[in-house]
Amino acid sequence: MKNHKLPARITLWVNRGVGILIGILLFTLPLILDWYANFRDLGEIGQWVVTVAFYCCAVVIAVALWNMDVMLRAILRDEVFVSDNVRRLRTLRLCCGLVSLICLIAGVAYPPVMFIAIIMGFLCLTVSVVASVMDAAVALREENDLTI
Repeated sequence: MKNHKLPARITLWVNRGVGILIGILLFTLPLILDWYANFRDLGEIGQWVVTVAFYCCAVVIAVALWNMDVMLRAILRDEVFVSDNVRRLRTLRLCCGLVSLICLIAGVAYPPVMFIAIIMGFLCLTVSVVASVMDAAVALREENDLTI
């Protein structure tokens, strides 16, 4: 029989790995930006904008990663179609929107960051659709539970 929880387990560990990478970047970002400046001149304003945008986004990303971790652990406990998961998906949608907004503002001073804003905006829409589908599934499950 196929292990239906394997994708959730893999995603949980990848999620935690991304959290560790973000944690490492919190301390190494200035060094990485100095290294990157050897290939492309960011200028002082560009470096400042990227740094501030990253640290602002890091807080939002931490909230998103924590919500994904909790939701994935619930899925591994077979708690899939529950209202807590819908709430966590809505929080993820908000996090994607906030990162998009932060990058949009930073993109005014350093335009390449606009690409991240566009990608995160699209991800915000995608997560919004998934949250709506999940909300409908929870309502259907609750209705079916009452009829049994």
